Amino acid sequence: MRFFTVLATFGFLFLSQGLDAQVFISECNVFEAGPNDTWPHVLVAVLSDDPNSGAAQVLEINVSSLPEEGANYRVAKTVANGNWYFGNAVPLVEGLNTISVTATSFQRTVKFQFSSGAVEFNSLVLNGDDINTCAASDAGSPIAECVDFEMGTNDAWPYVLTSVTSDNPSSNESQSLALVVSSLPEGGADYRVVKTVANGNWFFGNPVALAIGSNEVFVSEVSFARSVKFQFSSGEVAFTSAVLNGEELACGDTPCEDADANGVCDEDELDPSFYCGTGTVWDEMEGKCVALSQCTGDIDSNGLVNVSDLLVFLSVFGDECQE
Repeated sequence: MRFFTVLATFGFLFLSQGLDAQVFISECNVFEAGPNDTWPHVLVAVLSDDPNSGAAQVLEINVSSLPEEGANYRVAKTVANGNWYFGNAVPLVEGLNTISVTATSFQRTVKFQFSSGAVEFNSLVLNGDDINTCAASDAGSPIAECVDFEMGTNDAWPYVLTSVTSDNPSSNESQSLALVVSSLPEGGADYRVVKTVANGNWFFGNPVALAIGSNEVFVSEVSFARSVKFQFSSGEVAFTSAVLNGEELACGDTPCEDADANGVCDEDELDPSFYCGTGTVWDEMEGKCVALSQCTGDIDSNGLVNVSDLLVFLSVFGDECQE
């Protein structure tokens, strides 16, 4: 049956459920009780009996909602003589909050204090390690299960997230992606930026290793219309938050109107071309998405620029283009 052929080809199902497991600070056992009512919740980064406690400490917390009155955090740490230093209160914001404490030459204790347990979050990463055990039931959504990511054109870059296409009037503006990664496949995974340049040709950026925690990608603005995409080397990369140009990805669309609870369509309703991303097209003979040619002059998309392209051009030469 063609439906199952499609599933076998792509090796995944689209899920209709949301990405994130939301949890409040007050409900998470990673946080300890604080010293007073002003700072009722504390996350211990490192203790002074750790030989490496002088190393830099970085906490990344992706906040999904704040109490109406807002909430603050502050850094509490011991200094060289063992006394405590308390930093200034800093307001938390919805989205990614990165709190950094610089390295020292001595052993010390570092804690992060929070003014409210009503802060809701979906990602908690300390020094590159996902410590969100209070939400262990949801380790994030794999790229392969998010419909916002399209199928790539080759095995090296099997998944693509389109940021903007050249037919968008605002395509010249800067593009950004903030991806909070919760787990990586064995051996890691990379991303790279792919974009068109002023003459319409494609530019492929260097591979960059993804890291557990926040990965921020920025593409600067230009003076011409262009396409910008982010390619990924693996669909096994799991993430708890993905914000593309300021908008959170939902990953909840399905390829038909009457999909079941797992996002699976009835065979008769499934349109296989739904799975084909930008730059690819469904090939009935091969039973899969195949890449469209990105070669200038390859009009018939056969991977060559030859007489057949010239014949196609001549067959329509002089025709009036219709809207």
